[in-house]
Amino acid sequence: MSKLKNIDIEDYWSIINYNYDQIQFAEVKATAVISIYSLIFGLSYTLDILDEENIYEFTLDFSGIIHFVLLIISLILVIASVRRCVMCILPRFNFSVEQSPLFFGDVSKYKNFDVFYKSLEEVLNDEKLYRKHLTQSVYATANIASIKFQNVNKGLKHLLQSIAFMIIFFISLYAL
Repeated sequence: MSKLKNIDIEDYWSIINYNYDQIQFAEVKATAVISIYSLIFGLSYTLDILDEENIYEFTLDFSGIIHFVLLIISLILVIASVRRCVMCILPRFNFSVEQSPLFFGDVSKYKNFDVFYKSLEEVLNDEKLYRKHLTQSVYATANIASIKFQNVNKGLKHLLQSIAFMIIFFISLYAL
């Protein structure tokens, strides 16, 4: 029977580690989106320097207004995407859990090492309390991963939309 209890404890840690992996994956995706924008803006800046004709002049006729609207929509989507990616990397959480010596975010809340040590020993020596704190860590890491993925997925959606509007903008420069 005690062997099953050890397996259950390991299952908690497996879920916690899985959640941490998902947190890191979401942050990598967010960083990739920001890097894609860096490449796009770097390429745009380089092409603008190389453009001797300067076809980016806006006029108040129909085509100029269309260009301006497409550019504004693209910029709004870029800002929304980058904002979501930054929120993924630097999120704000609004869920609460009890203070736990197992959760890294709570370690600084202990007055000193002795208080932390006593709390950790208490948790580790009481299986029911240990399971409760592990479940709390699973809950916290799953919430963090969920919030990060919500933000990065919206950032990716806005990235694709902004690229589509940028393409339409550049096509309209030559078509209108």
